[in-house]
Parts: sequence; structure tokens; C-alpha cells
Amino acid sequence: MTAQQAVQWAQAQLQAAEIEDAPREAHALVAACLGWERARLIAHPDARLNGAQIRRLHRWTRRRAAREPLAYLTRRAWFYGLPLTVGRGALIPRPETELLVERFLHWAKQDALTPCPSPTVQERGDAPVLVDAGTGTGAIALACLTHAPGWRAIGVDRSRRALRYAQINRRALGLESRLLLAQSNWLRGLRNTSVDAVLSNPPYVLPDEWDALPPEAARYEPKGALLAPAHDPLQPYRRIARDARRVLRTGGLLAFETSPRLAPLIAAQLPAWGFAQPQIMHDYAGAMRVVWAITT
Repeated sequence: MTAQQAVQWAQAQLQAAEIEDAPREAHALVAACLGWERARLIAHPDARLNGAQIRRLHRWTRRRAAREPLAYLTRRAWFYGLPLTVGRGALIPRPETELLVERFLHWAKQDALTPCPSPTVQERGDAPVLVDAGTGTGAIALACLTHAPGWRAIGVDRSRRALRYAQINRRALGLESRLLLAQSNWLRGLRNTSVDAVLSNPPYVLPDEWDALPPEAARYEPKGALLAPAHDPLQPYRRIARDARRVLRTGGLLAFETSPRLAPLIAAQLPAWGFAQPQIMHDYAGAMRVVWAITT
């Protein structure tokens, strides 16, 4: 079977299963079976798959048709231009989370230069530190560090399984000396630490929204990383904000990715939680997506 024939076969199977963007996903599956990037696959349509590669393609295509996420099959996801290793037990990085990185980078380059009562990053002379609370695969921290070379980061997660992916990605991107990983329930494990920014995307899918999720998310991704507490959806945000007040320097940034339904509620509560100037950032579809504020 040639690569082109393999793509055509996989595309037909995925289309029959009503997978959105079947052509792109068929190319991704075949490329992953060959261990190639997609560009090489397109350039070599006559390359032949061996028996093991064909059997792998058949398995992966059946699993994708059953709505297992493509990223879990290929063990690859892209986030803010970075290739990341992903797998079961860790949330797949999403494009909307990139807005949280953008908010941090803008603040780090502009807002952080504004004078505040405590010594600024430049006056202190040491490397500023951000915390990625609920780091998962390490996507947020790694993207921030890649584009803010003067910074260091702490990535915390309660899941050992997720932290293993973060370790793999940290090593692959050469950021082992700048990203410290630790198992912790949000910021609870941070002691005697002062940081300049706290970023997080806590669970924000409400119970009445669960049935509307794509089966890829509802069936396969870790439910605890997606579903907000039914009795108190703001609980994770309140806990993070409470502990962020303890570790953030004056003038530091707290930023959450969240849902359009929760964003205004979080922004309204932030002053009571000890943060000033709460603002909401909209995504490219116009939905409220990132809430951020400054420590007082």
C-alpha cells in the first residue's frame, strides 16, 4: 500500500464515521504511522507502508472512528507553535488556551514595567517566576518560557501521570533548567515562595454542558480536568486566588482561562479575593475567555 492509497483508505473510513476534517486527520494518521511530518508525506505519495505500519494504521483508524482523540493516537499535539507529547490521563492542549499565554506575554513585556510599590522585576535583578497551576502536559508554562526567555516557571499538578508528560516535553524543548515540576493540589504545596505571575485553566465545563461536549472529550479526556464542581463552580478559582495572594508579589498577575458563563462571575469576585483591575479578554469568536487581575 502506498502512502497515497493509505490516506485515501483512512479518509474514507473517517468520513463514514462522520469525523470532522477527515482529509486532514487521515494525513496525520498516515504520517504518524510512518514517523514522518505531514509535509514529507505530501512530498512522497508513492512511499510504501510495510506490514506493521499498515496494521497500525488500521488500529488507529478504527479507534479514531470510535472517537478516540487523534492526539492520543499519535501522541502529538501542537500548542503555541510547540510540538508536545500527550496521552491518556492528561488534557489535550486547546487553541483557546493560547490566549492565556498571549495575556501573560503582553503583561510580561508591557504591564510588568509599570512602577508598583514593591521592587519591579528589573530592580530586583533576579529571574521572574510564573506558576502554571494545573500544568498537565506543561503546555502553558513551556509556551511562556519559550517566548519570555528571562523567566523561570513552576508547573504544579496533582496528577503524576500528567506530570510525566510535562517532564517529557520539558526535556524535549530543552527547558529542564527553567521549569520546575511538582505534584501539588493547585498552589497548596508552594511554601516560602514568591512569584510574579500565576496562570491557570481550571475545570470550567458546567454539569448542564457536559452532554454537549464532543465524545472525544467526554469519553476519553480526564473528567476532573474538564468538569467544574456542580455545587460550587467557582471553588477552584477561589482556592487558586486565595493561595495566589500568599505567593504573588505586589503588582503580580493572576490570569485564568475559563468559560463565557463563568468569566463575569470570576471578574466580579476578584476584588473580594484581593485583586485589583479585573479585566476580561475575549477569544477570536468574541466569547469571554480569559479573566485577569493584579495583586494589590
